[in-house]
Amino acid sequence: MERKSETRTPEVGDKTKSFHKGQVIYKEGQSSNEAYIIKQGAVGVYRLSGNKRITLGIMRPGQIFGEMGVISEEKRTASAEALEYTEVIVLDQNLLHTLLLKCPRPVQIITTYLVERIRALNARVTERSCSNTFSSVCNIIQLAWKGLPRPAAKPGVKAEAAQLSTVELSRTIKDILLISQVEIDDILEKLAKLHVVDITDVKGSHYRQDPLLGTRKKTGEFVRERLLSVPDLDRFASVTRNLAKDNQDDAACDLEFIDLDDFAALVQAQPETILKKISYGEMPPTSFFFHKRSIMDYAEQVGGEYFQRAKRPRLKTEDLATVQDIVAVDNATLGEALSQLGFYKVSVLASLAGPEARQKIMANLSKKIAAVVTEEIGRLGAVDPDEASDIEDELLALIKNMKGLNG
Repeated sequence: MERKSETRTPEVGDKTKSFHKGQVIYKEGQSSNEAYIIKQGAVGVYRLSGNKRITLGIMRPGQIFGEMGVISEEKRTASAEALEYTEVIVLDQNLLHTLLLKCPRPVQIITTYLVERIRALNARVTERSCSNTFSSVCNIIQLAWKGLPRPAAKPGVKAEAAQLSTVELSRTIKDILLISQVEIDDILEKLAKLHVVDITDVKGSHYRQDPLLGTRKKTGEFVRERLLSVPDLDRFASVTRNLAKDNQDDAACDLEFIDLDDFAALVQAQPETILKKISYGEMPPTSFFFHKRSIMDYAEQVGGEYFQRAKRPRLKTEDLATVQDIVAVDNATLGEALSQLGFYKVSVLASLAGPEARQKIMANLSKKIAAVVTEEIGRLGAVDPDEASDIEDELLALIKNMKGLNG
């Protein structure tokens, strides 16, 4: 989207561009021939490192971005994206160079120095761990606690409390994150003060042999081991998640890609439900990606013929949960159930169904009824959710009754 500014300002630039929310203004690695001044909106400048988006800054009205590449005449070292509807003033390469040449020589030298300094800092962005360190440590503790074997209780004997060795835990954290033991100890101390973890010192003793009496005498104590336990895992997760917002690293980052389980957690759904929606065609295929190396290794393992035909897993009648599941119902049963509902209810069901389920419904109707249902769907408009749910339940109950699953 591009339009000319109504007010011409030749000394600054006479062209504006507008970008909608989420639109990429330029990408890392592209040629640099324009810089921008923000008139309205906000722009996020970021770099990609592996699967992580590292935020370098958020620009707002009056601020300039994209000037680095124009001044240095090198390719873009970062990407820029509109965070909301944004309008910018365009500064082309000739104009920017003209403005710089009009500056006093000391200002030009300082500008060159700053360009080199920022370029060096940008190059180091990928060398640091960009994730929220506090949050990452807490996530590792949570996973380690979940995976800790619980001692089996013996009859008449109180079960031993599960505990994590902080030595082993720290070793695991350092293997995953590039942080020091000092940082780990600081986070553990903070969690203990919040009473979301309990840390118990296991003490050892120093002994000295008495040369005259031949006995050993205790001379002092030392901390041999520290054991960590999480009394309430749900509270731990809640408190640390809120606290992590106050412990952000200097450079924020988000994952560019997340797996199925993480996405399901973000939308508060079950992974199985997301898989069903994908298979029913309810979610756009452009939202899903494969890691090329791992998926090609898998393809090589199973062979090319494996992907030539999709085999639907058998769905038991008692597992029918939505109208989408009718694709697993035999035609005779489904046709009988639909005949008992009437064309209006069938039209509602067809409007709710995904492409495959709708095709199955239409295939089990006479041509005349199918035409009426198709016409009715066009007139339905927005269907009341409660009514639609009742009709869906009625269909599934009919099918289950026919299969002898009353109640």
